This record gives sequence, structure tokens and C-alpha cells, in this order.
Amino acid sequence: MKKITAGLFSLLFLIGSLQGIAQKKDGGKKTMTWTTKSEEAKKLASQGVDHFLNIEFPQAYQEFTAALKLDPEFTIPLVFMANLSTGDVKKMYIQKAIKSAANKTEGEKLFASVVAEGNTPAENRETWAKLHKMFPDGGMIGAFYVNTRETPDERFAAAEEYIQQFPDNGFMYNTIAYMYMLDKKDMAMAKKNFEKYIELYPEGSNPYDSMGEYYLTVGDKENAKKYYSMSLEKYPFTNSSITALQKLNEEGKTQVKN
Repeated sequence: MKKITAGLFSLLFLIGSLQGIAQKKDGGKKTMTWTTKSEEAKKLASQGVDHFLNIEFPQAYQEFTAALKLDPEFTIPLVFMANLSTGDVKKMYIQKAIKSAANKTEGEKLFASVVAEGNTPAENRETWAKLHKMFPDGGMIGAFYVNTRETPDERFAAAEEYIQQFPDNGFMYNTIAYMYMLDKKDMAMAKKNFEKYIELYPEGSNPYDSMGEYYLTVGDKENAKKYYSMSLEKYPFTNSSITALQKLNEEGKTQVKN
């Protein structure tokens, strides 16, 4: 499955790890506060972010929904729900997210502001730059910063720096692997980074989906089928893997008939 891009999700929220989500200054590190009245809601939101950043949206939606049942004013999942929704529901979550941040920290206010209707990519890019400057030790803010840089070269350089700072965050290896595969056409480095993604997140479905797309791109359909199938073993409702396998199987039937 393709990496998240700035065009897909203007806020691109990234997490350092389930235990390392930046909620306050910890040991002198500058990270963003997550204000909530419920520790369980915070845990669920952390899990939702982890799934979201690994492009596992159905699981993320469920966990954000559960977090909001415990704390309806929790800004972080409200912002995500605004981006996982459409139409009037999306507008509702945007309004709730911005309102919920009004009496919270400056970081949370800025974070919520990126979903405001009418924002331009340039405006959101500047907001993420501000947040990155405020919270240089935050894995989530750093990842937003990576994905919202203006040019491919800027995004690639920022991704390399991110991996140096947060070497255990698997989703960034997925991001840079797609940069190698699609932008630089360096298939050897793409494969290396997809393999690292699997190593760091073996229980997820998206690493195998991404590797399936890699093999499909290089023309190795048998290995593509293998990894798409492995993705579905991890989560049987991964739409991109289902669609890819259906297409590959249909192509196989056509070739047999011919």
C-alpha cells in the first residue's frame, strides 16, 4: 500500500512509538502535550495513530471512535476523525476538533488548525514547520514535517534525517522506500527499506502489502501474490491487497485461456 502523502492527509500525524507518543516534556525532550481526562482514551488514541500511520484505516477508525467515547473533547482523535470522514460528518469533526483545542496548549491549537476548511497546502506546510520547531523531539510532529515538505528532494532529505533520529519507527522506512521506488527508481534501496519495514512491524498488514506492490512493480507476480496474501493473513480486509490479488488472479485466468 502506498505511503501517506501530503495530498491524502494534510495533517499526516506520526507517532514515535506506542509508548513514545509525545504528550509532554519527558526527560527534557520537547514534545507535544495530549490533553485528555482519560488514560484509557490516550492509550486507544495512541493505538489508532499507530494503525493510521501504517495505513490501516479501519482499525484506526475503531480505536479513535472508542477513545472519543471515553473523552468526547479529546483533540487528537477528533482531528483524525475529521480526516477519516467525509461530507457533513467531516465538517462536524472539524468543528469539534477546533473547539476542543480552544482551552488547551498552543501546540494542540496549532495541531487542530490544520484541518480548518479553506487551508492551503502552503499554509499547512508552514504550520507543520512551526510545530516542528516547537517540538523537535516529537516523532509525530517530525513525520508531519517530512511529508509536508514542498519538493521531493526536501521530503527525501527530511525522511533520512527522521530515520536517523527515530530508527525504530517502521512507517518511515515505508515512506522512504516509496521515494526510492517511485521517485529515484532505485529498486535495490526500495527493497531494502521495505524489508526493514517488515522487520520493525511484522504483525502489521501494510508492510506485506507494500512489499507486494514492490514485487508487482518489478514484474515478479508470484512474489507479489505471496506478499499480498501475507498481508491478508494479518488483516483480511486490507482493500489494496484484495484488489491486487483479484487483478493478478484474473490476469492468470486470462493467460491460461489464451
